[in-house]
Amino acid sequence: MAPSSYIASNRPTSLQNLLDTSTSKNGTPSLDLRWEPFQQHVENFLTAIDAYTQSARTEIVARATDHYATVRDKKAEMEETEKRIQLEREKEGDMLTTLESERHVLADLNSSLSHLQNSLTKTKEQSSSLEAELQALRKEVRSEETEKERQKNMLNDMRDRDTVELKQMEEALGWKVEGIKGTFLLMRFYLIDPDDPAKEFSFIVDVSKQDYTVVPNCDPPIPTLPQLVRQLNEDRDLFSFIKKVRKSFRALIPNPPNPSTKFDDLSGPGLGLRTPGRSQRTLSSTTPAAARDVTEGLALDHLTLGKLWEA
Repeated sequence: MAPSSYIASNRPTSLQNLLDTSTSKNGTPSLDLRWEPFQQHVENFLTAIDAYTQSARTEIVARATDHYATVRDKKAEMEETEKRIQLEREKEGDMLTTLESERHVLADLNSSLSHLQNSLTKTKEQSSSLEAELQALRKEVRSEETEKERQKNMLNDMRDRDTVELKQMEEALGWKVEGIKGTFLLMRFYLIDPDDPAKEFSFIVDVSKQDYTVVPNCDPPIPTLPQLVRQLNEDRDLFSFIKKVRKSFRALIPNPPNPSTKFDDLSGPGLGLRTPGRSQRTLSSTTPAAARDVTEGLALDHLTLGKLWEA
């Protein structure tokens, strides 16, 4: 009930009128205090006070529970924060130690960098000097290459001339030397038989060992070959051995002509006749004098190489 429900409306009140009204009714004066509405109002007020008190208690208990939970959570958070702070402090200590170490490393690196820069400066100076030397060497190499090329061309020309002269000498001497199977030398003789100047007489000698070795199956066979080889290993005179072998081949010809001593010393014919081809089995009938000069050694006076063999 609202408080205004038991309050009388404002109206003019006179004490004399109240006394007169009370006396006329009961003969005893009385006042109407309206107690029932007031009592009801008090009861409602007390009920409201009790309800408010109960609600306040419930609210206080709920707030206390929430506060306890909040305090507990805050305490846990505070402990966790303390742990994190301690961990961060440890990390900070490690970082400070690392920072100090890095400062020392940085100082060492700066020192090394300064040293390397000095070395780089010196290296650049050396590089400039070496570059100048390199340019000079390149110029010298180009000059040497030009000279070598000139010498190569000159040697090629000499080789071409020597090849022609060697062929002429082989044809003039009737003697060819060929290398076969590494250290074996094949000696071929021509212009020995007057009836067949192209006939080949040959033997093979091995010069790889201390003692010379001659393949036994020379063509044609020489009966005195072992004695000649033994004499060769004793005196080590290969050129005399070749001369003796050629004489032995000449001795195999039936009724050989009587050669001059100079021809035997040279062990080869003069320039009067070239070595004929293998298909030519006899001397040409148009050059009987030249053939006689070759087989008998009368053309040796014109051979300048004879001085090399007359030692």
